[in-house]
Amino acid sequence: MLTGVNLAGALGVKFVGIFVILLVGINTACDLWQLLGALDVSLVEFGKHLLARVLCLILLPLVFYTALFGIHFIILNKSGPGDGFFSSAFQSRLIGNNLHNASMPEHIAYGSVITIKNVRTAGGYLHSHWHLYPEGVGARQQQVTAYLHKDNNNLWIVRKPEHISGDTAQHIRHGDVFKLEHKETSRNMHSHQHEAPLTKKHFQVTGYGINGTGDSNDFWRIEVVGGQNGDLIKVLRSKIRLIHVATGCVLYSSGKTLPKWGWEQAEVSCSPYLKETMNSLWNIEDHVNTKLPNISLEVLKPSFPEILLESHVVMIRVTSKA
Repeated sequence: MLTGVNLAGALGVKFVGIFVILLVGINTACDLWQLLGALDVSLVEFGKHLLARVLCLILLPLVFYTALFGIHFIILNKSGPGDGFFSSAFQSRLIGNNLHNASMPEHIAYGSVITIKNVRTAGGYLHSHWHLYPEGVGARQQQVTAYLHKDNNNLWIVRKPEHISGDTAQHIRHGDVFKLEHKETSRNMHSHQHEAPLTKKHFQVTGYGINGTGDSNDFWRIEVVGGQNGDLIKVLRSKIRLIHVATGCVLYSSGKTLPKWGWEQAEVSCSPYLKETMNSLWNIEDHVNTKLPNISLEVLKPSFPEILLESHVVMIRVTSKA
């Protein structure tokens, strides 16, 4: 039993503790093999030995290891500089984070003001600013980037295509088409077949137009991962893809750092390769729409198994990049 507790502790301190578990596992398997071949040990006795090892060396370490993380989540429940490594839903449970105990409409609609966050580890917010791409870097239009920090330049307004009319709030669903207008500069998110600044096989993403008026390259189709026509887009929880209607490419955050002309923010491009990766998945984080009722984000908080799994995924990814 003490061995089982120590195994959980070894893995809980550092992932290299897996080698201790492997060593004990091999030793246990050899021990059981010898017992199975011993003529003076009955099958009933062997079954008791096997059960004891399963309980003490597998189930007990699992329970103890999970309990350690349960205590960890209870004690370390405040916001900090590492929030950006975690999903929006995870951040909503951290005291001091702007999503903690917040309220907002549950599903986005035309006219909503939103922020869009890339779901990969340390994924940034979809961002734009007044600065243009320099000469020789695609079209000389307004930069669109991914920015790791919360900022007013992360705000986008979901606009209706011209053929949709009506003043009432109309929810956006899987497969719908819209324009994203940057709130601060009133330019639409736009793509075309110029090269992206760093990922040369991708298309450039820019801000284009004046006061929300642009062209046919400003339209995007939203898709929910695992969704079907009619599914609503839920804040924090829905993982979405944004498909550029004119070219068929998908909005993508490579994580590559732009030069000083891009304020060393991360590149955003449009990938013609529709293979699903974390780089091409996004979620809605902040959401304001005065025509829709607000709900408390408490109801959207992830469960303990979800945050346990996410914390391990983040730790593995961060460790692999170190």
